[in-house]
Amino acid sequence: MTLEQFIEKITCGLEKYYGENYRVRTLNVKKNNGICLHGLSIFLQDNPNGVTPTIYLDEFYERYMSGVSLSETMQEIIKTYETHIVKEDVSMEFFLDYEKVRDRVVYKLINYQMNEELLKEIPHISFLDLAVVFYYYMENEVFGAASILIHDVHMKKWQINLKRLSADAEYNTPRVLGYRLTNMEDILRELIRKDLNNRFSRKENTRRRGDEKKEFSVNEMTDNMMECFLEGQEGNSMYVLTNRSSQNGAACILYPNVLKEFAERIESDLYILPSSIHEVILIKDQGMENTDVLRNMVKDVNRTQLAPEEVLSDEVYHYSRKSGKVGLCDNKTSVK
Repeated sequence: MTLEQFIEKITCGLEKYYGENYRVRTLNVKKNNGICLHGLSIFLQDNPNGVTPTIYLDEFYERYMSGVSLSETMQEIIKTYETHIVKEDVSMEFFLDYEKVRDRVVYKLINYQMNEELLKEIPHISFLDLAVVFYYYMENEVFGAASILIHDVHMKKWQINLKRLSADAEYNTPRVLGYRLTNMEDILRELIRKDLNNRFSRKENTRRRGDEKKEFSVNEMTDNMMECFLEGQEGNSMYVLTNRSSQNGAACILYPNVLKEFAERIESDLYILPSSIHEVILIKDQGMENTDVLRNMVKDVNRTQLAPEEVLSDEVYHYSRKSGKVGLCDNKTSVK
């Protein structure tokens, strides 16, 4: 069964299940890096513009092709819809008025080349091999955290220009999303500690050897494992920079003074590794790093550890304390 046939069967099945008071609408959704997903939404016949979750069918199709029955797949889709449906009547009319949304307009970074088609439809600013794009960020009891990517059609409706949108986003993003800068060692230590606690949560924190009891400490085990991991790595600390939500946090490199203050604190220029659209890794520039090795490291993570839509770039960047700018690290000078 092709994906198109699968979508048609699912659509017909859902329309039959929910009855004549509901409609099922399918749509293709452009995601980051040229990824296009096949979405489906279910809405009341008399409220076609109501807020409803978009259910992406691509993963369900893969599971169906791997052996899950069509009936089971249908039930999983229904369960997903029922779990995420917005039970309150929410109006999106406020989004027509820029004055009502401007305080929550923020920015993020995406790859320019991989999003050339999308960038034809959305306001953006070029930055190295990346693009700064804008979205509306909301948090409330109904949606939790949600976002709406700002398109050219919104700008036309609002009757504003890119200069104003950018200025509002520059002010809002650090204020609304903040930032977190964490030593990679601390992150790794916490992950190890959580893993050990999970492993031993259902066991007594003791070991028996004959009649002898030996107590052990999760913290001690964590410290021992960290010593093994960090052996020979003195002075090569890595730091993870992201925002408070850990979503689209790579854009924190654009915040005023964040890189400057950190570089001054550690008394070093910085290499910036784009580990994903959600965060970057900062490394102290000790003048001995092989940038090709760093670039290959980034490429390997992009190819093996990330979903395609989470990749930011294969490049490595450099922050110079002297210039106060970020640039591609080929020559460690800004090409902003």
